[in-house]
Amino acid sequence: MKVLLIDPLDNPDQRPWAGERWDRIVDIGMGGQNSYERWSQRFQCPVTTLSSLRCGFDDFRRVRRLLDLGWGQLIDEHGLDWWEIMSLLLHGELETLILLQRFAQTVGPGDEVHVSRPGIHANLLRSLLKKEVKIFPVRPGSEKGGLAHYLRVSRKLSTPQIIDVFWDKYDAGYQLRGRFARKRQSSSRPAVLLPSAYVNVSRTGIAYANTFPEENFLLVTTRRSGWVKDLPSNVTATWLSCYASLRDRNRENSSMEERWRRLRKELVNSPEFEILDRLGHLESFPRWMRHGFEVRDAWLNVLDTEPVQAVLCADDSNPYTRIPLLLGQARGLPNIACHHGALDGRYVFKRSYGDVVWAKGEMEEDYLVRSCGVPPERVEIAAPALPANWAAFQESDRQDFRPYLLFFSEACEVSGGRQEEFYRDILPPLADLALATGRELIVKLHPAESERERANMVARILTLKQKGVTRVVYGPLTEDLLAKAWFGIAILSTVAMECAVRGVPCFLCKWLEFWPYGYVDQFIRYGVGIGLNDPSQIRRIPDLLEHYLPSAKVRGNCWSPAAPGRLRELMAGSRKPREVAAS
Repeated sequence: MKVLLIDPLDNPDQRPWAGERWDRIVDIGMGGQNSYERWSQRFQCPVTTLSSLRCGFDDFRRVRRLLDLGWGQLIDEHGLDWWEIMSLLLHGELETLILLQRFAQTVGPGDEVHVSRPGIHANLLRSLLKKEVKIFPVRPGSEKGGLAHYLRVSRKLSTPQIIDVFWDKYDAGYQLRGRFARKRQSSSRPAVLLPSAYVNVSRTGIAYANTFPEENFLLVTTRRSGWVKDLPSNVTATWLSCYASLRDRNRENSSMEERWRRLRKELVNSPEFEILDRLGHLESFPRWMRHGFEVRDAWLNVLDTEPVQAVLCADDSNPYTRIPLLLGQARGLPNIACHHGALDGRYVFKRSYGDVVWAKGEMEEDYLVRSCGVPPERVEIAAPALPANWAAFQESDRQDFRPYLLFFSEACEVSGGRQEEFYRDILPPLADLALATGRELIVKLHPAESERERANMVARILTLKQKGVTRVVYGPLTEDLLAKAWFGIAILSTVAMECAVRGVPCFLCKWLEFWPYGYVDQFIRYGVGIGLNDPSQIRRIPDLLEHYLPSAKVRGNCWSPAAPGRLRELMAGSRKPREVAAS
């Protein structure tokens, strides 16, 4: 049997493998239903995905057990466990290894295994199968990490995004920017620290600032993508680079790297870490630590020079914004974690949390406790207050004719998704529905997506007639778009929850779910979205809408605002027992 594993950067329809006979094709990435049917018909063989071998949260708990092997062995003088902070960057490699271990069990002794390009999958398979794995050569200029690769990536990014990527790569610890950054004059007003690296994280922090107008907040951003221009009067914003520390860390680096070498010897007693180590996937850890120390010292300067009275972190899965949460905890400052999106499955990998984890509603609370294993006594329902225009929108009757079909696009490529194939499943039937009902299809982009790149993609997929009723929209989600939305449709966007809060029906494309954390199932479990199992069901949306009734209970499950003064209570150290909702 000849088996082909196809990389997300490659296409079965192109390159040398397209002319060969295959008995089985496995997509390392994630495509659309139409693409798999097309490829299966062309090659006359089954086409499946590597992710179909997942065992849900059992895999994540196995990764958690592996990460636990290094816990408590790289603690610095400030109480930070650098393995616990930085090992989150390894969970992807461990998940890939677990999937390939499962795939290897399906390979027979006489099977030929081919991979479409060199990389982690080919290297891991060679180690697991202990036999020849044939790898197709990469076309000159298309390899990852080459100049042509970076040029291709740059065409998909805006100028601010390119600048962020550059600094992330070459000055992650602010050792260069810190030499030129204007030092900020310290504030005299006690404030709650809001660390952020992305605009959605900043917006969440600002939403809490609006919820507690009696408190002052200090928004400190690590990247340009976290900067917000329009701030409420009780929020001040600055850059972390303004607090960079240029001190000599050679002694600390040497000491921690020696401890890392001892830990590494222990880790490789595990077969999984032995393979990753042999293939070089642990080589970056000392560099991660060194950059982490530089970022830690910048946050220490924030805490030493600013009158910070609490830390509120809306992204503690990002190591660099997690650091101030843990530093605040070590100093005895009230510290609160929350998530800027609807759900965060990476809590399953963590051993330490904020003293309080704020969930936006019962749906998120249930997910954190039941799925991720966060201790229930740590979780409290306390969403930001609903903006005044949200509440008004809920109370008023929506206009009879709502002219928009609102598709929420996502940056799926980050997780191996084949975005163009996703669009091919979703956009043509949506555009046909818009044509049939006299409406307009709005493709609402995520902040991480490139407007130019997505517009070109849409133009390649749709017919001239379909393009006439389709518009790509970049920027914040406005109330006008939602008020005029007949319905929303997404793969697993957080915006599904915002639609539910506003009473806008939102459909979820279950067959395209590219994150493995069970978000869509949780949305459907709490009535936040309506599941669609395949592209053919898109044409049935008008029938499904006839039976849709907005539910106040669903809105409450998604979003239950914090009580006025709750933040002040936590800062005063008077956390009261959680009230248990009546069943």
